[in-house]
Amino acid sequence: MNALAAVRAIAILAQVLLLAACGDTSVPVSQEIDRTMLAPATKNEIAAAASKRVIFAHQSVGGNILDGASAVAASAGVPLNVVETRLSPSPGSGIYHFQVGTNGDPLGKIKDYEGSLAQIPVASFDVAMVKLCYIDFNRGTDAAQIATAYVQTLENLQSRNPQTRFVAVTTPLTTIQTGPKSWVKRLLGKTPAGYIENAKREEFNAVLRQKFGTGRLFDVAKLESQGGAGPVGFDYEGRHFEALDPALSSDGGHLNDKGKRVLGSAFMKFLASLPVS
Repeated sequence: MNALAAVRAIAILAQVLLLAACGDTSVPVSQEIDRTMLAPATKNEIAAAASKRVIFAHQSVGGNILDGASAVAASAGVPLNVVETRLSPSPGSGIYHFQVGTNGDPLGKIKDYEGSLAQIPVASFDVAMVKLCYIDFNRGTDAAQIATAYVQTLENLQSRNPQTRFVAVTTPLTTIQTGPKSWVKRLLGKTPAGYIENAKREEFNAVLRQKFGTGRLFDVAKLESQGGAGPVGFDYEGRHFEALDPALSSDGGHLNDKGKRVLGSAFMKFLASLPVS
């Protein structure tokens, strides 16, 4: 290797090591989650959540969260009624849920949710929620359009059904490419896997965080980013974005047993915190 090639090789190695040293895990203080949401739900909180009547529209990650909620309730010895149905549910407390729309069609999911609720007695529920999925956001997604449709639909439903609390849910995240492959991609001016898609999800989630305050937002994305060993995120185009903690995932998108329990416990704590109208 001649001297010039050696210098170039050393420069490239130095840049790679610098990128590695910078890390992808810092989260601005203003974006930190309420740490009390990460504490295990108490038996009283689980019982309070179980006493409410909830309608929840979702897809697979929503199912993961409900699996976790059922697991923490069983561990606490608290009966939790979880029923999958689109029809008018029977009386009684519990979480009534259904798979909404088709993955990859977020606007269709929002319309399906609104149409489905038109067929059931919404007034009988304490809480109503709809969650989009990470797969609904890709490189070409118009996140602003989806956020506008989502917010308008929830606000319209809230106006027509003031006795029910309509809660927004941030969309889940995925893990990102890390390690040497990620460093080399960035060095070559390429974008590591998961960056653009999670940035789109953040654009949607940021609108929800701005529009809905305490008691009207269940922040799945923050729980996925900060509910493991520590905050997980990345810097892209001058901004910081959240990513799913690999310690909480089974495949880079869905939740593993630990993730299910973390999100399921937080879900029960959140429901318990809501006043009954």
